[in-house]
Amino acid sequence: MNARTPAPPSAPASAPPTYAPPAPTRRGPAPAAPPAAPNRPAGPAITTAGLTRVFGSGARARTVVDRLDLVVPRGVVYGFLGPNGSGKSTTMKMLLGLLEPTAGSVRLLGQDLTRAARGPLMARIGSMIERPPGYGHLTGAENMRIVQKLLGLSDGQVERALALVRLNEHRDKLVRAYSLGMKQRLGIAMALAREPELLILDEPTNGLDPAGIEEIRRLLVELAGRGVTVMVSSHLLDEIDRMAGVLGVLSAGRLVFQGTRAQLMERSVPDLLVVTPAGRAALSAEVLAGLVPANGPGAAVPAAEGMRVPGLSPDGAAELARRLVGAGVPVHELRREPKSLEEVFMDLTGGAGAL
Repeated sequence: MNARTPAPPSAPASAPPTYAPPAPTRRGPAPAAPPAAPNRPAGPAITTAGLTRVFGSGARARTVVDRLDLVVPRGVVYGFLGPNGSGKSTTMKMLLGLLEPTAGSVRLLGQDLTRAARGPLMARIGSMIERPPGYGHLTGAENMRIVQKLLGLSDGQVERALALVRLNEHRDKLVRAYSLGMKQRLGIAMALAREPELLILDEPTNGLDPAGIEEIRRLLVELAGRGVTVMVSSHLLDEIDRMAGVLGVLSAGRLVFQGTRAQLMERSVPDLLVVTPAGRAALSAEVLAGLVPANGPGAAVPAAEGMRVPGLSPDGAAELARRLVGAGVPVHELRREPKSLEEVFMDLTGGAGAL
């Protein structure tokens, strides 16, 4: 899909390394094995260059996706994270040709996404965006037969997709009687039926119970292990952390991080914990002046064991130790306290909204 207006240059996102997913831990009977993927060409499954989407014009113009440079390697689960309203769903719609970019370009499975190429490309891609599809007055099996006729699929492909999401026992129920979790399973089955090379899923575990979330997580990891590229957004940060080999983090439409979890954690300086019985003296303005802000984000705060100082560099930590000793504050221990993935995410996005 070609740009219609030029976009200002943006810092290129570094291509994340190839990821080999670990063997999933099995709990209970395993789902039916996805078909093995044939050998496919190297190179990313998804790349975008300056991808931008603006809604409205003039004074009412609102940039929802801003100069996005995505690189999604083949055969990984790519976790797409960001606060509500950060542009995740809009990005996925542009990747599928459902929305036209204001600027920038999309390349899928080695081909530019153009009007002429969209049909053949979509035959190789499965997706579920925003809400699961399905006609409520029809059964799950009848909905799957519609998909089968539209895509020219075999009975075996449909049966395999239903088995993969464990929907066989509910196939003859009306979809309007399905729980949200069952509707999610049906939507994923529709996306999987064509045996896609690329799977784009928006909140696929929404509404599922813990056992269902675990099954979908194992399924997506197994699919990636067989060569299918899976791009998945979710508000369940822990689930993304457990399944994704590569992460992309959006904030206000901008890509603020892209890479592996280890690379993400390297972006964050762990808090420094000062273990001291004289916490109040350690927090004095004379000790902390010029090292951290006096108050607000980045300020030192009391801790059960003494004082916690966020974002202090190694040189800053050495200077703090010198000042504490000079002020006669007894220091029992100085240690780094690694942040959780959620804390790093909040730092990157400025705590803007909930996932």
